[in-house]
Amino acid sequence: MIKKYKIGNFTLEINSQVDFDNTEPYSLFSYDGGQADYSVNLEFSTRLPKKTENPYYASRDRVCDYENGVLRCCYKSRDNAEDYYACRTAEEKNINIVIDEKYRDMLRADVIFSLIGIEELVAESNGCVLHSSFIEKNGGAVLFTGPCSIGKSTQANLWRKYADAVVVNGDKTLIFEKDGVFYAAGMPFSGSSKDCLNRVLPLKAVISLGQADCNTAHRLAPTESFYKLYKNCYPVPYSRDLTGRLIDFAQRLSQSVPVYEYACLADESAVRYLERELCPILQSP
Repeated sequence: MIKKYKIGNFTLEINSQVDFDNTEPYSLFSYDGGQADYSVNLEFSTRLPKKTENPYYASRDRVCDYENGVLRCCYKSRDNAEDYYACRTAEEKNINIVIDEKYRDMLRADVIFSLIGIEELVAESNGCVLHSSFIEKNGGAVLFTGPCSIGKSTQANLWRKYADAVVVNGDKTLIFEKDGVFYAAGMPFSGSSKDCLNRVLPLKAVISLGQADCNTAHRLAPTESFYKLYKNCYPVPYSRDLTGRLIDFAQRLSQSVPVYEYACLADESAVRYLERELCPILQSP
């Protein structure tokens, strides 16, 4: 069973031993073009590759190491933190995923995409994944970024209600550069917001959110913009090379796209205030 997807500026092909559920939002990103940029081979086994005892990187859900120069990540079971249910190896454009046989009947698109290493593919494709709510206004993208629970989805929904904006994604945005222009792209991951559309738009502005008793906004200098952007990018801590690419990309982005620090209320006044601030940017081609 082969299924293809296009996310932002790259495509991938998944070759699975068994069929898997492809309902929304993943079906929105289906691709019927030619050869894909990345090939993902998915298989099942009663025995997974032995995990390393001295990993290069370890987190709550995975351990990663390099074997003969090839990145290998073993993923922990949600039911048992000591158990590993899948292993992924990545070499150039080829990704091989081995899943424990007992999970065969539980295979879904969201499980597969959680194992592919999307953050790696985005960094390799000269982009980043920004923790943000993504709205479309006047044919351009505005992103609200900041730490969890700061109000990203709230502001996006306020713009939908009071400014006829479209919420493209409530949690994650893929940003990439093409011919000197930065674009925001929807992704098939939207957190609890459930807002998820497959759209690619020129990136007009990034808003770093804060909460306050009144609305105040100011545009950040590139050095400040870089800090705000990079700390809200999804990292690739198990790869020095991809971390370097991510830093370089965030620096270029901070020098090209306006980034505003915005402390605001959670009501219509926040929309009206920011609309006035962004008016020249949103009206520009």
